[in-house]
Amino acid sequence: MPIRYHVYRLAIFTFSLWVSGLATHTSHAETVTPNQVYQVTEDVLAQLERLHDANLSIPNLMNVDTNLPDRQPRHVLQQALNVRSKIQLLKRVNGLEPSEIKPPKVKEVTPSDVLIEVQTILNELTEFDKTFNLPPFKKQAKAVEGKTPTDVYLNLLRAQAMIVQLGIPDTIPNEVFNNVLSVSEEIKLVAAASNKKTDVEPPSPSIGKKPADAYSLAYYALKGLKGLTRKPEYKIPNDIVLPKRKTRNITSSDVQQLLLFCLAELSSMKVAVGATAPLMMPKPAAGQTPTTVFDKLGLVNRQIQAMVW
Repeated sequence: MPIRYHVYRLAIFTFSLWVSGLATHTSHAETVTPNQVYQVTEDVLAQLERLHDANLSIPNLMNVDTNLPDRQPRHVLQQALNVRSKIQLLKRVNGLEPSEIKPPKVKEVTPSDVLIEVQTILNELTEFDKTFNLPPFKKQAKAVEGKTPTDVYLNLLRAQAMIVQLGIPDTIPNEVFNNVLSVSEEIKLVAAASNKKTDVEPPSPSIGKKPADAYSLAYYALKGLKGLTRKPEYKIPNDIVLPKRKTRNITSSDVQQLLLFCLAELSSMKVAVGATAPLMMPKPAAGQTPTTVFDKLGLVNRQIQAMVW
C-alpha cells in the first residue's frame, strides 16, 4: 500500500482526535454547574477549618453579609479572584512564595471559568499543610443539588473571612484603592470601544472622608453602570441588580464588595462593546486612605456620567 495513503490516514486520525478533544472540552465547559463549583467551595471551607484547628483558632462568620441579590457567574469570578489575593498575603505572612494572579479572559463568565479559579483556591490552600504540620488534605465534600451562583458566592465570602482570621489584616484602603483603579481603567476600555469621551477632570481633593463616604460613591457608581446598561450598546445578560444599600457599620470591606460588583458588570459590558484588553490588575498600592479612595471614586462617577451623552 503506498506510503502516502498511510500518511493520509494518519492525518485524518489525528484531526479526528483533535476534533474529539475540542468537542469534549466544549462539552465540559457547557456542562459544569453551580452544584459542582459549590462542592469544591465546601472542600475549601473544610481545608480552612483544618488550618484554624491547627492554628488553635475558631473562625467567626457572624459578620459575613448574606443579604445579597442573586449573583451571576461574573460576580462569583471576581470574588474568587479577591479570595486568591487574600491567600497571597497569607502566603507572605507564612513565608510561602505567592502565586501570580492572571486577569481573566474577556468573555461572558461561565460556571466552568469559576470552577477553575475555585479549584486553584483549594490547591493554594493545601500548600499550607506542611506549614501547619497537617497531613495532606483529602477531598471530602459530597455532591449537592439545587445550588446557585449566589450560594457559591456566599461560600467564598465565608472563605475570605476565614482566611483573614488566620492572621492577616482585613480589607484596608490600599486594596480598595487598587480596585477603584481597576474600575476606572475598565470604564476607559468600555468608553473607548464605544467611541465615548474618556478624558474627564478629577474632582478637587477632599479631606477627612470615611469608608461610609466612599461606600456612597461606590454605590452611586454601580447605580450609574446600571443606568448605562439600559442603552442597547451596553446591555448585558441578566441586567444589573443592586444590593440593598447599607446605612451603618460600613467598613472598607463593604466598599470593596461594591467595587467587585462594578468590575463584574464592566467585564460583561466589555464583551457587549467588543473591548478586548484584559482587566488591569495594579501592583499593590501603599499609603491610601478612605479619602483617596473617595476622590478616585469621584473620578469614576464622572467617567460614567461622561458616557451617558
